[in-house]
Order: sequence, then C-alpha cells, then structure tokens
Amino acid sequence: MRIRNLICCLVAAILLNGCATTDQRKPLARHTPPPPHPAAVLDPLPLSGKSQVILPDLPASPDSSAVFVKQVEDLYQTGMDDYRAGNLEKAREEFDQALATLLESGFDIRGDERLSSEFDKIVENVYAAEAATLERGDSLSPHNYEPAPIDSFSGLTFPVDPRVKQQAQQELKSVHSDLPLVSNEYVDGVLTYLQRHGRGYVDRVLKGLGKYGELISEALRKQGLPQDLIYLAAGESAFNPFAVSSKRCVGIWQFGLGTAELYGLKKDRWVDEREDPVKSTEAAARHLKELYQTFGDWFLVMAAYDSGPGTVQRAVERTGYADYWELRRIHALPTETENYVPVFIATALIAKDPKAYGFDTPPDPPLRPDRVTVRTPTDLRLVAELIDRPVQELVSLNPSLQRWTTPANSPAFVLNLPEGTKSLYEKTIASIPEGKRIWWRAHRVAEGETLADVAKQYRISPAVLANANQLDPGDSLAQGAHVVVPLAPGKDSSLARVRETTARTTKRVTYYRVRPGDTLDLIADRFDVTPYQIRRWNNMKSSQLASGKPLRIYAQAQETSSRPARRVSNKGRAKVTSAAASKKPNTRKAAATRKKSSTPRSRSTPAAALPAK
Repeated sequence: MRIRNLICCLVAAILLNGCATTDQRKPLARHTPPPPHPAAVLDPLPLSGKSQVILPDLPASPDSSAVFVKQVEDLYQTGMDDYRAGNLEKAREEFDQALATLLESGFDIRGDERLSSEFDKIVENVYAAEAATLERGDSLSPHNYEPAPIDSFSGLTFPVDPRVKQQAQQELKSVHSDLPLVSNEYVDGVLTYLQRHGRGYVDRVLKGLGKYGELISEALRKQGLPQDLIYLAAGESAFNPFAVSSKRCVGIWQFGLGTAELYGLKKDRWVDEREDPVKSTEAAARHLKELYQTFGDWFLVMAAYDSGPGTVQRAVERTGYADYWELRRIHALPTETENYVPVFIATALIAKDPKAYGFDTPPDPPLRPDRVTVRTPTDLRLVAELIDRPVQELVSLNPSLQRWTTPANSPAFVLNLPEGTKSLYEKTIASIPEGKRIWWRAHRVAEGETLADVAKQYRISPAVLANANQLDPGDSLAQGAHVVVPLAPGKDSSLARVRETTARTTKRVTYYRVRPGDTLDLIADRFDVTPYQIRRWNNMKSSQLASGKPLRIYAQAQETSSRPARRVSNKGRAKVTSAAASKKPNTRKAAATRKKSSTPRSRSTPAAALPAK
C-alpha cells in the first residue's frame, strides 16, 4: 500500500511539472474562424480503431488526469470536426496541438504501453488526414519558376561596339526620360551585349511592358516617383511573377522574405504576395520612395535596392564617394550591383525606341482582369469549369496563390478572372452551396450526353446528380450547358487510396542518432517521412540538429517484414522496412539520391510532395 501511494505521489508530481512546461511554451497562433457555412460531410477517415481518442487511466491525481485527458481529447475532436467541415488548415493545427500536448505532458510515453498505444493511434490518424488532404489535390504543384535575368548579368564584362556607342549618344539627344540616363563604357557595353546575346531577355521585357505597364505606372504615380523606374522590374525579372533569383527572391520586383515582411507582403501556405503583381508593385514603390529619402540620388537608390541600403551606406562612408559611378569604378560595391545600373539604363534606352536597336517585338495586351471577392474557400478548377477557361489561365492571373483553393484565412480574397467573365462566374457560382465549393465540380455537357453518362463518368448516382441540378432523372441535357457535379468530400478515390495504404502498412518507432552533416530533409528522405513530421514527433521548435541527438521516427513498415527493403522509391525517397529500421541509414547514399532527384525549393512545402497538376 505504501508503495502504491508513493507511485501516486510521483506521477502527480510529473503531471504538475508537465502542466508548467505546457504553460510556458509559446502558444499557437489564433486564427479567426471563417464565416459559418453548411457543414460538408466527409467520408470517414481511415482511422485505426475508434475515432475518439481515449487515453488510459493513469495512476495519478483524478483531477490532473481528467484535465489532461479532456485537453487532448477536446483538441483532437475539434480537429476532426474542422476536417469534416472542410477547414483543413485549421484541423492540421489542432491535430498538432493535440500531439504537442501529449509530447510535453511530462509522461514517459514509450515507457507506458497503454499511453504509447494511444499516442501511435493519434499519429496514424493524423497521418491519414494529412494524406487524404494531399491526395485530394489541395496544394498547387510548384509554379514554373525561371531564373531571374539579373543573375545572368552578374560578373560579366561587356566589350563596347563603337557603332553602338555612337548610336546611344545620338539617341540620348532625343529620348525623353524622367531619370538621368547616360552613355558611358559600362552602359554602352551592356547595349552591345543585349543586341547580340540578350535578345530573348529584351523580347520578354517588351512583351511584359504591354502587360504590366499600366499597373506599374499607376503605382509609381501614386507615390510621386519617376515613371522610368518601371525598368527596374524589367532588369529584375523581365516582368515575370515567377522569376526566382539565386538568393531566393521572387516576383516581378524580386523581394526577399525580410524586405517583403517590412512592406506588408504576406507569405503563408495559401499565398505568397511577393508574386502578386499589384501588391508587390505597391510595396516596391513605397520601398523606392523611402530609399530616395535616404540617399537623394536615383543611381544610389538603385544600388541600394539591389544590394541593400546598409551595403551602399558603408561603401559611401568607407570611400567618401556618394556617387554610383565612382563606387563602381573602384569596385566598392558587390559584383552584381556593379552591372545593375548599367543594365537598367541599357534596358530603358532599348525599350524607349526598340526599332532603333533592332527590335520589333509586339507588346502583350494590358492586364485588365475582372476582379471578384471570394468569401469562402473555392477551388480554382471549379471556377475554370464554370467560366469555360483553362485552369492554367486562372493560375497565371493569380500568381500569388499557392494552393488550388482560395485562402481559407482570408474571407475577402480578391480573385482575378479573365476579362469579361465576371457576370458568368457570378451567375454560375450561385448554384454551388458555399460549403461545397472546395469539393464540387462543374461539367460541360457534350453532344448526346445524358445524366446517366455524366453520373457514370464521375462515379456518382444519377439520382444524386439530378437532384443537385433540380432535374428529373429522365430529363435531357442541352449541349454546352453546365451540370453541377456534387462530389462527396474527399472524393476522387483519395480516401480509398489512403484506406488501402493504411490497411497494408504499420508504423513502428525507430530511434535514429543524428550524425555530423545530417539535415532534417536528409533524414526525412531516408525514412520516407517529412521534416514536418519529425519535428512534431520530437517536439522540435526549429530544424536545427545537434550531432548525437536521438530522434524518434515513426516509419512505415510493410507487415510482411521479411521482404527486402526497397532502396529508393520512384520519387527518390529511400524507404525502410521494419526489418531494416533498426540499422543505421546509409546517410551518404541517401544524400546522393537526394542530390540526383531533388529540385530547387522556392517555398515551404506541405507535409508531403506537392501533387502534379
């Protein structure tokens, strides 16, 4: 009896200590819930055992145990409720918090068989929810990023053609500019290069000027800035929202994350506003205005825009020259910045009179999209089907979007539509219940198609299809008409695939000791999991690793563990079966595999590889 009382006291002390740790950790960000809408009913997730998480009775104070059990269970059930309602991002956060509560409770989870079993159950269920979400195609595949042109000019030397020099000096006599354009050996060298080797870049600039010229001109005018600053965007990106530099700056104006945050550009799982032409242009105009207030010289402003105001300020203080051309002559600026202003001036001179330099590229039509406010998450594919346009056209008009759906955390998101389609969109979207717009689709009726044909194509009941369109099952369909297709949440066989995978596999704990040179990405690839999952399982607040640190990893293992482990999957991820899980991974081989198959990452990816479009 005395021993039992002593055990009770010890467990109570652990509980109290765990609560203190939980209270001290940084709370998760609170999100304003979206407006209420009819709840979408999802197919049951492939959960192991019962949906409800029931933690075992622990030999501790009844009050402490009850609080702990209720806290975890409430978080988990709230996450399941949000998942069923279609609030996928919010559900993920609540699942994370449920797991974090368990991990930080102070309990020895692996030391208690019952608690360990419950923990594994939550991990498997959350994994199933994540897999179902990703299988459904909730995330856009990476955009078609292209290298930023400014990188290609860095470090080059440009021989001068005397004929080009003479032409430039002649052009300067007649060209109008609100910035001090000049002709010198640096500018004339770039002009020579562009005419001979940079024609593709110039063609893209001339096309982009037609598309984005009006938009950028208006933003510069509002800030009282010279109109010719538009050619900074030409040199930075050739007006490509999907340009990415070697420093991971993106968008037309090539914002890095730090500067973007200073000027209010948001980046999250839903949007990267650095890629939004309107918002990034407004931010760039404010940034340029502030730089001019600091330096009072437009060439120094351009240098500061490229390399940072601190870099230019230190160069001025170190040399005593507040003149870009002097700083460039004595190589007091970074290599890239030395060519930055000459590229700007050469681009401006050509764009102002293309034919004089041998270019005759027609501009793209101005960007004048219809804009609609979307107050509930809506799938771009549904929108494209409703207005009879390719979905890629919508992606191009909304380059900041990182997912197939409009943001769930922005109840007033402005969606760009092709010009002239707003009225059609507003008429057709009204037929889709708000709570169904991330799941349902629209089908354009082909000649001779019947309700039964459409229902068979989407694997739904003809009666359900007829009811959703307020038709009788025997009604005929007019060619070219839109039929609303009421797909169930998680349709497209995604949940079925997850169920099948979950039934075939088990997840077993593996302990891996971090080696020098290991990264979270490398370890995740070796065990066919994600860095995000490893951080969650080990309660890691960052991706930093310490050599020798043991990591808990729940790797999938085939039930028939006697089968040999597959070295590398067709996606380039090393897979480990239960038979091999206890062996130390061949880190060098995994690194080589990753180097061979990986592609540059321009943004945070979700918990699994982004699906192809």
